Order: sequence, then C-alpha cells, then structure tokens
Amino acid sequence: MTIQIQRTSRFIDPWPYIALGVTLLVFLALFSASIFQRTLLSTTVSAREEEPVQLEPLSLKRQPIGALRIEAKATIALNQWVTYEIQLLDAQGQPFASAIKQAWNESGTWYEDGESGTWQEDDLLGGLDVRAKQDEMVTIAIAVLDHGDASGQVLDQPVPFQVTVQNGVIDTRYLWAGLVGTLCLTLMALYATPLTGKKAISKTIYDSDPNDRATIGGANRLVRVKVDVKADKKSPSRLEVRLFVKDSYGEQIYSRSFPVSMKYQRKEGKIKGATGKLQTFFLLESRSSYGFYVEVLPDASVDRTTLTVRDGTRTLQGVEVIKISPTLDTPSDYAAA
Repeated sequence: MTIQIQRTSRFIDPWPYIALGVTLLVFLALFSASIFQRTLLSTTVSAREEEPVQLEPLSLKRQPIGALRIEAKATIALNQWVTYEIQLLDAQGQPFASAIKQAWNESGTWYEDGESGTWQEDDLLGGLDVRAKQDEMVTIAIAVLDHGDASGQVLDQPVPFQVTVQNGVIDTRYLWAGLVGTLCLTLMALYATPLTGKKAISKTIYDSDPNDRATIGGANRLVRVKVDVKADKKSPSRLEVRLFVKDSYGEQIYSRSFPVSMKYQRKEGKIKGATGKLQTFFLLESRSSYGFYVEVLPDASVDRTTLTVRDGTRTLQGVEVIKISPTLDTPSDYAAA
C-alpha cells in the first residue's frame, strides 16, 4: 500500500454556500430597500363627514422597483372611533384606487387579584400602496365616513390626519420572511453536511478500544472517521488516541497516534467529567472491507468511546486526507503517517 497525506477541496459540499449566498442576497435587498424610497409629502390635514379633503396633485412616475405608498394616521380622543377612506384620483378626478380604515382609540381599567390599573390601545394608521403603469398626475383625497365614541354617540367634528406619501417603497415583509427562511436553510445545510454519507460503522463501548469492519472506500469517496471519548473527572488534559486500519486480510495498512485535548465539564465549580473528539479523513482508492481499531491511552479514566465511520461524506472546507492506494508489490512493512 502507498500512503500519502494531502490536502483537498474536491469534496466540499456547495449547497451550504449556495444557501448562504441566497441569504446574503436577501439581506442586501433588505439593506438597499431604503435607497429607492423617497418622501414626496408629509403634512397634516383635517376632514369631517361629507367634507372630504384633497391634497395637492402629485406627479406619479413609473419605476421598475417599489410603489407609491400613502399613509394616513387619524388623531382622535380616547374612546372614539372613526372610519375613513383614502382615495387616489386620476387627472380627471375619478378614483382608481381606494382603501377604507376603521380606526379606534380605546382605554379602560383592569382589576385582578385586588389590584387595578389602566390600559390604552389604538389602531389609527391606514395606508394604500399603488404601482404606476405610466407617468401621470394623481390627487389624494381623504374622506370621513363615520365618527363616534364608545357610548354610541355620533360625532360631527373635524378629524386631523397625519399624511405621508412616499415613492419607491418596497414591501419588506416578504423579504423578512425570505431572510428567515433562507437563514434556516443555511443553518440546516451547515449542520447536515458533516452528517452526509452512509454511516458504515457506529460502535460504542464502555471502554477505550472500539473496533469494527465495513466495506467502504472507492476512488471518489471520502471516508470520515470520528472518535468521541468520554472520561471521568480524573481524566488528564490530553489523551492519546491510536488509530489502526486493516485490510480485508487483517493486515495492518495504517497506524497513527493522535493527541486529543479534553474539554472538562463543570458543575458548581467542580469537574464532573471530560470529553474529547478526533476526526480524520481517508481516501481509500480500492473499495474493500476495512477494519478500524482504536486505542485510547491512558485508559484508566475513560468511561465510553464511540467510533463512527461515514462513507461518501462531504465537507464544508478543504481538509487533510490520508490517501491509501494499492501498489503492485505488497510491502512487508507499512509506513505510519
């Protein structure tokens, strides 16, 4: 067998980065949405029943991105309500778009478990979004349809409205939904990539030397070998993990000792245990039956060791791989990488 250690990027999974790219594009769209937005008008007007108010005509221009947004916020006293309509009139004074808003401003007192307090809620803002098909002059009209209070009394008094008109407005609700969705897909792809491939070996023992055998490998199949160690509170800060690979005849073709740093688990300031992980990659050019053997030293503090081998896995970045290729003449001694 010929053993080489090389670094490769050929097994990088592109899907997490595609999802990340889409997420960044949606984020940039959200960030740049305000660039196209321009305030055309911000004023206060008053209207009452049967006396609608019209604003100065505006030039509505067609543009590829964004819409004309008209927002009107009513100003009414507590425990009053008002129903008003926003209309958009063309050059001939005919309405071609409208929206009706039922606005209210309420307050009250609450009692619970011998305690009391006051509350106040309102819903006063109404709006209308319009996309222009061509350049034209438009007029905004606001009409009060009904006005009353919580006692049922009908009111006939002026209602002030704060009116804001903006052009090039982008509805970011869908962009926010898209950002959340693509971000979730990105996180899922990042999490799932290390779990890709067929789980050929999954061996857990409550000791320090798991081993198992499986048919894996091939010229274009990356093999991921992972060793998880769980130790008690007496574990040293570093353990030695020895990994051996044997061919279908039981002959050892690879061996290496890896230092593994242990991460201590604490509770209330006291060490309760420690965990450590080793991960390495193989390119086994010949698909065959291979045996994997693990020894953890010193093993006195080791409570559990898990050996996991995935065949045909993918990676998130370039990784160092151990390439084992068959040779014409089988050597009597095998080199350790």
